[in-house]
Amino acid sequence: MKKFFLGITGASGAVYGLRLLDELAKLDAEVHVCITPDGYENIRIETGKEPGSAQYGGNVIFHDSRNFSAPVSSGSFMVDHYIIAPASMGCVGRIASGVSSNLVERCADVAMKERRDLIILFREAPLNLIHLENLTRLAKAGAVIIPAAPAFYHKPESIDDLISFMIGKIFDILKTDHRLFKRWE
Repeated sequence: MKKFFLGITGASGAVYGLRLLDELAKLDAEVHVCITPDGYENIRIETGKEPGSAQYGGNVIFHDSRNFSAPVSSGSFMVDHYIIAPASMGCVGRIASGVSSNLVERCADVAMKERRDLIILFREAPLNLIHLENLTRLAKAGAVIIPAAPAFYHKPESIDDLISFMIGKIFDILKTDHRLFKRWE
């Protein structure tokens, strides 16, 4: 059974993290989730929701962002794919500097040191030179960097269509089948 780690930080775009969690929970996989305090605050502000393990079932395990003894904090715990969506620029900067102030950042560090898949969906505009340099450092270290910038060739009719496109791009990178958007023909 595949294992995923999903980190949700305080960047705007909480809908991306929640939709990704909904889609990952549908898979025959174990999904480990860590939401930072700012992530929870943005989820409340942007969606009015309060995500928790009870609504997802047994294959979704939530971890406290301060719990550095969680299984996912160790490289010996085999996680196949690590995803941070959305990632704040503060989170990106700390990861790029090798600093782990919470479990999301620690898991990103584990992914890079163990040479495992790390996908970072960032949500910020405009970007300054420090942001660009931090994103470049992470890309050079092996992370896949995705801006939260949906395409329009699939003729989206709703915000949900735009969100689905971005989650579909993540699933493409994970080599996981989906029907989240209409492909270019």
